[in-house]
Amino acid sequence: MKRPLSKSNYKFILKELMYQREKEIITEEQFNRIVNSYEEVSSVNFIRILVTIGAILIGLGILSFVASNWDYISKISKIIIIISVLGISMFTSFKLESSYEKTSKALLYLSALIYGSGIFLIGQIFNYGGEFTTAFLLWAVGILAISLIMKEKILFMFSHVLLIIYINGNFRENIIIYPLILISIFYIGNKYFNHDKFITFLNNAATLNFILYLLDYMNLNNSYRVIIFLLIGLGMYYIKHNLNLSIFKLQGLILIGINGVVLTYKYVWQELPFINSGSVIAVVFGILLLIYLLSLVRKGLLIPLVFICILILRYYFDTLYNFMPKSLFFVVGGLILLGFGYYFEKLRKSLGGELDE
Repeated sequence: MKRPLSKSNYKFILKELMYQREKEIITEEQFNRIVNSYEEVSSVNFIRILVTIGAILIGLGILSFVASNWDYISKISKIIIIISVLGISMFTSFKLESSYEKTSKALLYLSALIYGSGIFLIGQIFNYGGEFTTAFLLWAVGILAISLIMKEKILFMFSHVLLIIYINGNFRENIIIYPLILISIFYIGNKYFNHDKFITFLNNAATLNFILYLLDYMNLNNSYRVIIFLLIGLGMYYIKHNLNLSIFKLQGLILIGINGVVLTYKYVWQELPFINSGSVIAVVFGILLLIYLLSLVRKGLLIPLVFICILILRYYFDTLYNFMPKSLFFVVGGLILLGFGYYFEKLRKSLGGELDE
């Protein structure tokens, strides 16, 4: 059985094998045997998209029917309908798993949507007066359990999104325990998906969102929050470990860039109780940040280059917008962007067509 590869990976392997064949590292026969052991597959599966859209449309149709007749259905009947539709969808997905995998997955996704809708509808049936975002927590817990049992990556990632929604809807509320438990399960559960990079990205995103919630719950000064996230970014970029280090570096660079640019504003520094005037500190920090980002660009990194562009445009807008004719202002701004585009293209070519994070 041939091993499926995405289009980009297949081309990369083919290019490398052709190079080894030209250098006579491998023979023509070995080349053909290795190439024939792989097959190029489309990154977008038409059948999966088709059945998934079909399942979603069925779900929307059922929900539309129930909603249009909602006032005429008794409470018991409403509960029976929700549980029945969910049970049928889950059972059908389970029965088709071995013979029609893509259709089974689509029905599983439909079940996840029905489950979430059911939570909101049941809350409405019994006039549940709790926080609206609690439904997202219950939805996340259910989806997380299903994703781990079925080893379904998309649902596992979806549970991250639901948790983030729950956290963002409860700032200043005491919800520390639930997110901590779920985030711990996220990192542990990542191993079931071979430490997928995108899942690690979402693990970290949920954790960072939780840290932001904690800082807000503690009523910490905004300036301290920015400085803390800058330090977190530096830690993510420089601390070595074996869990998708490239993803940690990527998110670390983004945190460094965003919070670094924010700290170039004097108003942020002036919020600190021990600083009277933040102008000098902001300028000095801006210069140090620019030097630091330039040192990263010399290593062939793209993201620091993007933030250098943002930093220069930030000073350009603040300094010259009210003093230059608007036409000249936009022309010069365009030239700056073109210059960065030229430099980026030159850097890309010098690195053989590729840039790191």
